[in-house]
Amino acid sequence: MTWQEVDAAVERTSTLLVPVGNTEQHGHHLPLGVDVYMPEAVGERVAERSPALLAPPIWYGVSPHHMFKPGTFTVSTETFQRFVTDICASAGEWGIENVVLLNGHYLAQDPELEVVVRELRTKHDIEAFHAPLVELFAEVAEEIRTGEVSFHASEFETSIMLELLPELVRMDRAERVDPPEESLPLTDYDALGDNKVGWALTAERMAELTDTGNIGDPTVATEAKGEALVDAAVAELRSLVDALEADD
Repeated sequence: MTWQEVDAAVERTSTLLVPVGNTEQHGHHLPLGVDVYMPEAVGERVAERSPALLAPPIWYGVSPHHMFKPGTFTVSTETFQRFVTDICASAGEWGIENVVLLNGHYLAQDPELEVVVRELRTKHDIEAFHAPLVELFAEVAEEIRTGEVSFHASEFETSIMLELLPELVRMDRAERVDPPEESLPLTDYDALGDNKVGWALTAERMAELTDTGNIGDPTVATEAKGEALVDAAVAELRSLVDALEADD
C-alpha cells in the first residue's frame, strides 16, 4: 500500500493486526520462520474478511532457550518490548485505535507482550490485545490431537505448516522426541498442558531435552489438522475484530 491508500483505509477501520513471532530453530523438518509464517497467514485471512489492516510481521523476538541451535536469533526482553510498543504507537499517530498482537511465538514471549499491551493502553491510549495463537485454537486442538505431547515444532505447528506452506515441511525428517515423563508440579512440556506457574527453559536445558530441536511428535501432523487449527484461530480473531469495528 501507499501512504495514500493507508490514509483512505483508516477512514474505514481503526484496527491493526500485527503478526509477532521469532526466527528460531524448529527441528529437522521445519524452517526457521514458523513463528512468523503462522500469525502472518492467520492475519491475512482475517484481513481478507474484515476491514482491519495487517501490518508487516515482526521477525525477531525473545528466544534465548533456542540458542543451542544455529539459525536462531534472540533479543532482550527490554529491546523487544520497546520495539513492539514503538511500532504500535506509531500506528496510533495516523489513526489506529485498536491493535491486536498475533503472537506465533506463544508461551515463550507471552509475558513480554502482556506488558506491551498494558503500556499501549495506559500510555498511548490504544486498545491493545495480545492474542497467542495457541489460545485461539486450544479447544479445537484438544479435540483433534492424537499425540500426547506437542510442545515445540511438533503436532500443532507442523500441522499448521502443512496447511499453510507444505512445500517448506520436510516430513521425511520429522522425528518424535518424548520429554521426561515427570515434570515439576504445575509445569508441563505441552502447549496445552498443566502450566499453572510462570517458568522458562534455558538453552542448556533445551539441549538436554532434544537433539533434533523439537519436543513432541510431529509425525502425527496432518494438513487436515492444520486447516482446523487455522480456521479456529481465524474465527476467534474475526469475532474480536468485528466487535471492535462495531464499537467504533
